[in-house]
Amino acid sequence: MRFPLELRYADFDTKGHVNNAVYLTYFEIARSKAWQAMGGDADFPFVVAEARVRYKAQARIGDALEIEIWTSEIRTKAWVWSYRITNPVGDVLVADGETVQVAFDYERRETMAIPPSLRADLERLREG
Repeated sequence: MRFPLELRYADFDTKGHVNNAVYLTYFEIARSKAWQAMGGDADFPFVVAEARVRYKAQARIGDALEIEIWTSEIRTKAWVWSYRITNPVGDVLVADGETVQVAFDYERRETMAIPPSLRADLERLREG
């Protein structure tokens, strides 16, 4: 799943670069869109247990960025979503990374196995 990012003035530091912390917000936007595309609502049945960002090139005010998200691994209770942020002008890789989501039962306050219907949706979001 790939879509354009809407960069906001607040995303930039005083040098006109996208601030390093904002990339995690971009990942969050992608997770939300992917979740909605799978038919989920705002009540996510998961928690983010790990996040990693690798910065490859600078992004500056005026750049048009796109983000791609896909399921790269599915475990018993967790899955990995991978991300790629690019500047489509020259197809420059700006950043990539992963987050690990753990299926979570909020009533019991404990992790749980990924339900079969969610596992099927995650499989459909695999790259390729």
